[in-house]
Amino acid sequence: MKLADTIQRAGRSLLQAKVRTLLTSLAIGVGAFTITLSFAAGAGGKNFTQEIVNANTDAKEIAVSKPQPQSATGPQKYSEMGSTSSAEGYQMLTDKDISQLSSLDHVTSVVPSYSPQVQYIQGKNKEKYKVSSIQTFSPGISLEYKAGASGGELSNNEIILTEEYAKALGYNQNQDAIGETVTIHAANAASLAHTPKTKDFSFIVKAVSSPDGFAFRSQGSLLLSQTAVEDIYDFVMEGSTQKGTYYLASVNVEDAKYAKDVKDVLVKKGYEAQTATDILGSINTFINVLMAVLIGFGVLAIITSIFGIVNTQYISVLERTQQIGLMKALGARGKDVGRLFRFEAAWIGFLGGAIGAGLAIFVGSIANPIISEKLDLGSTYLLIFQPFVPVCIVLGLMIVAMIAGYFPARKAAKLDPIEALRTE
Repeated sequence: MKLADTIQRAGRSLLQAKVRTLLTSLAIGVGAFTITLSFAAGAGGKNFTQEIVNANTDAKEIAVSKPQPQSATGPQKYSEMGSTSSAEGYQMLTDKDISQLSSLDHVTSVVPSYSPQVQYIQGKNKEKYKVSSIQTFSPGISLEYKAGASGGELSNNEIILTEEYAKALGYNQNQDAIGETVTIHAANAASLAHTPKTKDFSFIVKAVSSPDGFAFRSQGSLLLSQTAVEDIYDFVMEGSTQKGTYYLASVNVEDAKYAKDVKDVLVKKGYEAQTATDILGSINTFINVLMAVLIGFGVLAIITSIFGIVNTQYISVLERTQQIGLMKALGARGKDVGRLFRFEAAWIGFLGGAIGAGLAIFVGSIANPIISEKLDLGSTYLLIFQPFVPVCIVLGLMIVAMIAGYFPARKAAKLDPIEALRTE
C-alpha cells in the first residue's frame, strides 16, 4: 500500500468509531491545551519583564555599590557603648571611588545616586508642596508623557513634573504646565540647627510624566538634569559630613557589549555590580521555573492519555480482526497492517493536539485584552502565542501517539490471517 493511501485509510477507519476517537483525542487535548498556554504565558511573561527592565534600566548602565556586611541573626550581646543601629557598618561610595570607577576602560561616565532633600516646590498657585523625590533624568529610561516630551535630553534649567504635581501646582490641564516656571526651595542641612541657609532653584517645565507605563524607577519623582541635581545636592550638603558619600552609582559604558566585562572588573576590585542582563536573568529564571511546573501538569495529562490511546487501539484491533485477516488474505503484508494502525494513532494525536492548541489560542485571544485591561497594562499582552510552538506540540503528540500505538499495531501485524478470518 502507498503511504498516502495508508494515511487516508487510517483516517477513514477512525470515523467508524467517532465518539471513541473524539474522547481519546480530547484526553490528549487537555495536555496540549495546558502546554500551549504554558509556553504562551512564559513568552508573555518574559516580554513583560523585558519591557519593565528596558523601561527602568539601560543596557549600557551598571549599578555599582560597596559590598555590605551581612545582617546578624539570633540574640546579640548588649554593649555598654550603646545600641547598634541597623545602618551601622553600611559602606558608602565616596568621591575617590567615583574617580576610580571613571578611570576604567570603556567607561564613559559615572553618575552617583544624588538624592537631595529639599523643602518644597511652588508653581502657578504659589502653594507649597513637599517633594518626595528628586532624581537625575536618564535618556535610557522609557517614560510615558501626558504632555510635552523630553526628546532624550534635559537642559540644566528644565524639569519634568509628574501629573500629580502638575495638578497640585495649579495647572488644570497638563499641557498648561509646559513652558511654565516652578521653584524648588532648598535648605542647607548643616545650617538647620542655627540660622537656616536657603536657596530657590527655578526650572522651566519641559514635560509632564504619566503614571502609566513601566518606568517604575522614575514614577513619582521630579526629574532634573545631572548638573541641576548636583547643584541642589552641593547646596543642601555643603558643610555636612555626609557630603561626597553615595549609596549607589551608575556606571555607563561605551556599548552594551562591554557591560559584562566592566562588571567583572568591578567585582574583582571589590564592588557589587549589577547589569540589566543580570536583573532580567533573575526574573526569567523564576518565570522558567513556573513555566516548567505548568508544562509538567500538561505532560502528566499526556502520559495519562497514552493509556487511552493504547486501550483504544487494542479495542480497534479486536473489533477489526476479521478485516485484518481479509486484508492479509488479499496480499497485505504485516508491516502494512502495522503501519495502518500506527497512522490511526497518529491521527488521534493530531486531532488531540490540534483541538487543545487551537482551544488554547482561542481562549488566550479572548483573555488577553481582559487581563491587560484589569492589570492596566495598555497594549501589552501576558499571553504571546508563537506560531512554531503549536506546530511543534501537534507534531510531538503525533509522534507520542504513534509510539503509544506500537504494541496494538504489532499485535495486528502478527495476526494469522486464517485464524483472523475464523473470528466471529
